[in-house]
Amino acid sequence: MSDSDEVPQAPATGVPAIDEALAALDLSGDVGEHPEQFARVVEALQTALRDPDPR
Repeated sequence: MSDSDEVPQAPATGVPAIDEALAALDLSGDVGEHPEQFARVVEALQTALRDPDPR
């Protein structure tokens, strides 16, 4: 991998569940190889949108 092929870091959202899901996402390979990872990120986003202030 060259310097120009570096994978950018996921942005911090301030929502721990979303930040954890994004941090675990491996963007270095073909996106078609990672459907379960994308599903986890989508699930974290949906959960945060349904209940933005879980207590």
